[in-house]
Amino acid sequence: MRKTIIKCCYLLAVFIVSLFVVSTVVNQGNTDMTMEMGPATFPVVHMYVGGMEVNSLYGYKNAMECCYQRESITPLGEGRKVSIQVEKYGQTIENMAFEVRSIDGERLVENTEITVYEEKDDTISAQFNVKDLIDADTEYMLVVLLENEWGQTIRYYTRIIQTEDYFVKEKLDYVMDFHRRTFDKEAAKELTKYLESNAEGDNTTFSKVTIHSSFHQVTWGDLEVEKLTEPAVTIKEIASQTGSIELEYVVSLRNGGEEDLYNVKEFYRIRYTPDRIYLLDFERVMRHIFNEEGEVFANNKIELGIMGQDDIQMEESDGGNVLAFTDGKRVFSYNVADNKLSTLFSFYEGDYRDERACRQKHGVKILNVDEAGNVQFIVYGYMNRGRHEGETGILVYYFNGLLNTVEELLYVPGNSSYEILHAELEELAYISKSEIFFFMHDGAVYAADLTDRTCEVMVSGLREESYKVSDSNRMIVWQTGEELYSCESLVLMNLNTKEKKEIEAGNGEYIAPLGFMGEDLIYGVARTRDMIRDNTGNIIFPMYRVRIQNENGEVLKTYEEPGIYVTGSIIQDNQINLTRLRKEEESGNYTEIEDDQIVNTKIVPEGSNTIETVAIDVYEKVVQIAVKSTIDGKTVKRLTPKEVLFEGGREIALQKKEIESAKYYVYGKNGVEGIFSDEGNAINMAYDLSGTVVNEKGAYVWNRGNRSLKNQIMAIKGASITEEKNSLAICLDTMLQYEGIMRNTEYMLNRGETIVDILDENLEGARVLDLTGCSLDAILYYINKDIPVLASLNDGNAVLIIGFNELNIVLMDPLTGGTPYKKGMNDSVQMFAENGNRFITYIKD
Repeated sequence: MRKTIIKCCYLLAVFIVSLFVVSTVVNQGNTDMTMEMGPATFPVVHMYVGGMEVNSLYGYKNAMECCYQRESITPLGEGRKVSIQVEKYGQTIENMAFEVRSIDGERLVENTEITVYEEKDDTISAQFNVKDLIDADTEYMLVVLLENEWGQTIRYYTRIIQTEDYFVKEKLDYVMDFHRRTFDKEAAKELTKYLESNAEGDNTTFSKVTIHSSFHQVTWGDLEVEKLTEPAVTIKEIASQTGSIELEYVVSLRNGGEEDLYNVKEFYRIRYTPDRIYLLDFERVMRHIFNEEGEVFANNKIELGIMGQDDIQMEESDGGNVLAFTDGKRVFSYNVADNKLSTLFSFYEGDYRDERACRQKHGVKILNVDEAGNVQFIVYGYMNRGRHEGETGILVYYFNGLLNTVEELLYVPGNSSYEILHAELEELAYISKSEIFFFMHDGAVYAADLTDRTCEVMVSGLREESYKVSDSNRMIVWQTGEELYSCESLVLMNLNTKEKKEIEAGNGEYIAPLGFMGEDLIYGVARTRDMIRDNTGNIIFPMYRVRIQNENGEVLKTYEEPGIYVTGSIIQDNQINLTRLRKEEESGNYTEIEDDQIVNTKIVPEGSNTIETVAIDVYEKVVQIAVKSTIDGKTVKRLTPKEVLFEGGREIALQKKEIESAKYYVYGKNGVEGIFSDEGNAINMAYDLSGTVVNEKGAYVWNRGNRSLKNQIMAIKGASITEEKNSLAICLDTMLQYEGIMRNTEYMLNRGETIVDILDENLEGARVLDLTGCSLDAILYYINKDIPVLASLNDGNAVLIIGFNELNIVLMDPLTGGTPYKKGMNDSVQMFAENGNRFITYIKD
């Protein structure tokens, strides 16, 4: 017996040694090893304006497209002085330099080495002057270049502007004073004169507080809030009157025996006058930093704290046994059966004082979750740390629930910005069962194979309203042809199978997609003879028939009533709300009638796990996830997967467009609010949001605010019609002469050329803007810039708008002799609306 036991022990020892040897041999050269994400290493550059720290700049590994780097703007000091401080974070800086470029980055204005600086401990302070090669009141791009000890050049971007009367210090002082007073209810009484508290403010949640919220909400209610970091100040926009400024900081709230941390962002839009400063907009957003190591479980709830429900995404497996969720910038999964909580992705490492790891210029999106606990998700935007530190792009990740590892499947590098990527990927990001990653980029749908990392373009040239995507992102439909309202067919595609189905309109008809109800397509059909322009200049697309059709081509429902036409739809849950018109047979005019609804009787099953919003005393509304079964918080396994190492790269390069199409980006307080091909649509959105429109080169197209009380283009004296020239030709001649160009536009008009064609051909270095459908108030932006606006009238005539004040506009009307005259503002608004608000102007590129 003793010999047998010794023999068994010997064999067991041999087996263990053999297993170790085999494992060592097999793993030599094996790329499937794991590691933790590397820490942030790049230095940070802080700008100083008037002795105040503003605009923290984060390093980029590669040269970026300057036109998309709109995160901050730095006003230069006297003598075009720039003041910076570099936080080295342990890196050795061998050389420093700076570039000044045009806002599109194409023209290098200056390239100078920084040789005078002061180095102390872990910081470098420097002041330098930009050469007298830049124009006043014109934006440029400043690029600070730091070369580290390994010869790597790291780039930092901010817009700069040279000005003397933008009252930057006064605006910054106002914002900081407002911010400090919100933490002191007695001192905050001074703020009531700036607030516009009314029913628009939601006083049931601290996740979003606005200028319309109550004094109680603005001053943090009954929350025992403690500010842990001083605000990081970012100047988003600055002009002589107006300014937009953002503050970011961290606060804590005591929750029982724990301290909950929250990221807070404040946005201010203000107007400066010599008498006082006006608060035009204020918004404070509060988002809980989910503490996966804390007491976050209660019964069957995962408590996420104070945050907006839109900040959270949750996806679950078919059986509901595995769910993945985000807290805005990080990804977690919870396995119900195994009682495991895993942190799948996080740049944040638990230290809220590390400004690099805490930077919020990236997004996450969960794409697939299965019952085995596997999760596919993407991370996009600026990469704070890790393998792609200092890059901007899209990362596709795979979490293996069995091995507890996260693997990078694909990387799509880019040179734009987080804001651009967010707007595009919110439109479409989907992984099919055959491991194809579909995503939207620059008006095109790309299909990237996650296995062999090849990529193809499925469709390009997509314009706003010309395509629709289902909520699941599995189905997409787009119009064929380039014209939005003259499309004769649609292409419906199932991204899971790549199957396409064409839907054609009948003879003399056009077709347009309206959206999806679930995965079923909703589209409308209009007769060409019924289409007209309304009083605002927009095309009315009166659809006499609306259909709901599934992906197999089966028509599930047809909505059609004699003499009734649908002009728009809103799809919400299981109901379609149809905006309708009635056509008068005798006059052919359309009149609005009450909306109608189509209700989907199919019951959509609710998931096993759901997101809830509940009210909790002083916290007001908080968000939580209700899990399908009770959670034993004491036995929860908390895991942090490691990254899978691999040899080589997993990047794909997207083909660059040969011809850059015109694009218009609408920037608001939340970043990029929309991307448009139509300049009028972009300006209408920016007008409603009090935002800004820039084109694909970064040049301003339109901006809300900062308009003078009055202005008139005095160089335009006016001209009258003649026997040879009508009023439209006179207006066109006058616009061209104002730019020093002599042409006979009457001849061009008789030749069949349009107003846009004529201006486009003759105004070199300018971009013609068709602003049909924009309001009169919006187009006065151009008059304020000394750019005339041509307004077309229904009778074929035209007038030039060349001035305005608070009560009137100034017109040059060739029919009345051409001498500029004033017309009341209200009368002008009515006149132009009755003539379709057909405005055409231009900007100089």
